[in-house]
Amino acid sequence: MAKSARPAPSLIPAVLALIVLIVLGYVLFADLQPSRTEHTVSPPIEIEEPDFEIETVEPVEPAEDRQAVIEQEADEFVNTLAPESNTNSITLSGEQGEFVRHDGTIIIPKTETRQTSIDELKADKTLKADTHIDLSYTETNRQESSLAKLNDEIDDKNQLITIENADGTERKAPLIEFLNDENVDAEKAITLIERKDIILSTTIGELDTLKLSPEQSLTAVIDKGSIELSVKDITQADDFADNALFYMHKVTERDTQGLWGIIQTGLIKRFRQGLQLEGIGINKNMVQVTIPADADEPLPTGLSSFLGKILNNKVKSSYVYNYTTSTMGHDPNLIHPGQQVILIHFTAEELKRIYQFFADQRSEQAQSFSIN
Repeated sequence: MAKSARPAPSLIPAVLALIVLIVLGYVLFADLQPSRTEHTVSPPIEIEEPDFEIETVEPVEPAEDRQAVIEQEADEFVNTLAPESNTNSITLSGEQGEFVRHDGTIIIPKTETRQTSIDELKADKTLKADTHIDLSYTETNRQESSLAKLNDEIDDKNQLITIENADGTERKAPLIEFLNDENVDAEKAITLIERKDIILSTTIGELDTLKLSPEQSLTAVIDKGSIELSVKDITQADDFADNALFYMHKVTERDTQGLWGIIQTGLIKRFRQGLQLEGIGINKNMVQVTIPADADEPLPTGLSSFLGKILNNKVKSSYVYNYTTSTMGHDPNLIHPGQQVILIHFTAEELKRIYQFFADQRSEQAQSFSIN
């Protein structure tokens, strides 16, 4: 019996497998290629690099070094607070008090204040031609305008303006109030009144050159010379060293808060003003501290603050000297502008403690800021 021949293997499955591999390889290769779509932008966009502000951070001193610097600052500040006795005398102008040594001298300008006029000043034969005077008065200007014009010229409609009425009386109100008046005629002519305070320095001999009405009402502060006084002559005390420090202030009409306010304001201004002392601290040549305006207020617990205790003691031990009568008083509630100077004795240690106390607060605030 004859054997049947075995069929030859088919190539179709192999071909199909090869096709599948080729397709799969193409798909994988295509996925690996980056897909990018280019767009042409017109005009081109310029990418600017941001400007970063360079902030210089001062190095933080170690606590021990910082405290040593503060102590050195306090020493230098107090030691140079008042000039040596062999320097020029200190003038008390009334604008700001000064620290003076016990062996120092002060000059107090003498002035007289009058409500007067140019004619009255010229008629006073006691005033010489070179007598210096400070004049202050109010200058009044009237000009024709209209509410419509003012509305165009003034941006802030709440600005106060003064208008003269037909009967000569004046009305002062915000511009918007005039514009909102019932039946207002914005184009109607009005008389606008403007007042400006003027202060000028001159002499009696120059009064004729001023473009002022002879009857112009004004305030004149007349220079009456000056008084030179020794601090020792004022205190009449031998128990103070020559370098003992006194804060001295000429009483003026602005001293409405009495001795407490005089001392507080004087310390705040003097310590904030500072002194130029090079070579102390890091990146620093001004030795100064800021005393907060409310530093004398009681603490939340009701107890007196550090500065409040000092002010209370100084008010009780202050000198009130009347330089017009050469008499001394100690009543803190009885002060007279234009007649008295206030003397408050501070020891060097007291002033150093004040400086260090508020300098420490400054350092603590700066340190907490840098940590946060």
